[in-house]
Amino acid sequence: MAATSRSSRRPPDREDGGAAVIHILIYYAVALATCSFAFRHGGMPERAVAVAFLLAAIGSSMLAFTARPAFRSVDGALLSVDLVLLAGLVAVALFANRFWPIWISALHLLAIAVHGVRAYDPSLVPWMYAAAISKIAYPMLALLVAGTERHRRRKSSYGIDPDWSIPSGPH
Repeated sequence: MAATSRSSRRPPDREDGGAAVIHILIYYAVALATCSFAFRHGGMPERAVAVAFLLAAIGSSMLAFTARPAFRSVDGALLSVDLVLLAGLVAVALFANRFWPIWISALHLLAIAVHGVRAYDPSLVPWMYAAAISKIAYPMLALLVAGTERHRRRKSSYGIDPDWSIPSGPH
């Protein structure tokens, strides 16, 4: 029998390797394109959410360089980034004159709930945990694009699209 290395005998780890790197690069490309679109064509709520998304991506990336998450238990640092992002999204949802921030906040709350599921049930397969908390970002980005496009169309059609549901001061 030929000698085999220890690593070649174990099943491939779904959280290692090129697939994870490709997913990260694709996410960054999509997020950058989405946020650029929001900065260029969006109002203040769209821009605020774009800033929040970019800051969360930077924060998550910095965590990946300090201690690579293995997703074998709840990642407290990543959960902290997610909670700060949720606070920002909810703040925009509370004051924006838009409906889409409510949906983005709800989707992000699902990602946070997955952290809770992981804490409750440690037998959750690590790659499922990682996928669940990362893949939810794509529908969130899609909602930002849709919200930005709707703002652009309203502004084009009516000449105005108020950003916030609260008055900005004396008129």
